[in-house]
Order: sequence, then C-alpha cells, then structure tokens
Amino acid sequence: MNDMLSFEEKKAIFDSYEELTATKVSMNRLNYHFKDSAVPKTMAIRFLHPNGNALIYAGYLPKEETDKGYISVRDETEETIRSMVDQAIAHLKKTADGYEEGYTELWFDNNGDILRLIYDNPTWVVALPNDQVEGVFNTKDAAEGYLMDEEFFEG
Repeated sequence: MNDMLSFEEKKAIFDSYEELTATKVSMNRLNYHFKDSAVPKTMAIRFLHPNGNALIYAGYLPKEETDKGYISVRDETEETIRSMVDQAIAHLKKTADGYEEGYTELWFDNNGDILRLIYDNPTWVVALPNDQVEGVFNTKDAAEGYLMDEEFFEG
C-alpha cells in the first residue's frame, strides 16, 4: 500500500505557509519562494511535481547530503515535510553572517549595567537600555572586544 502524500496534499502543506509564494514552472511543477530571505537564494521548495515529489532547501546540511542544496521529500510524512520547511525558512532568514536580522545578546558588568549587542545587517550595534547607540562595529568580534574592554560579560 502506498502511503506517499499526493501532489495535492503536499501543495496544501506548502500553501499553508503564508511567507511562501508559489510560482508555476515547466511540466506543471511549482516552486515556492521565501521572499524575505536574507541570502540570495530565495527558493524554499523546488519542483513540486504532479508525481508527488518535491525538493526542499537544505543549505544547512553538508553539501554531500543534498542535491545542489535540496533534499527530496517524495516519501516523507507531513510531519517530516513541515519540519524540513521550518528548517529551510529558519536558515533562509539568517544572513550570510549566520545571524538573523535583529539578533540580540545582553551583556552585563559588575555594577549591574546592561548593554545590548544587536545584529543590524551588516553591522553590530552596542546599545544602551534606552536604545542610545554606544558603538557600531563591522564584525561581531570587534563589538565583543569593545564590550570586554569595557569589562562587560555576556549574560
């Protein structure tokens, strides 16, 4: 007995993600783009085919485990497919630096002062609690060096 999800069932799963946009491609296939991608690659799902196969972006996996950065979901369950789509979207939200826009860390000193280290692509901002900017740095290492020089430690 074949329990493979049909084209329609997989399409319903992919369509349930509001952040994905379907586009028709050759041979009655569909691609799904994640327009808010922080990296040049925006295609989260390639070639949802009438035969039920589709390829989901897996740039977070080692290259040898993927086919040009994608993995087939021909025989996967809905739960597995949703998990893979969630991972694809999470990865596409991250910039080439590996951080999602707005990523924040709290840093403390021994006097109880707090500074926030915020990723503001492509820079790192050190901000006071009132959002006043204390410094802007080109790299996370430079920002962390500044914080450590000021005797702050990551919370």
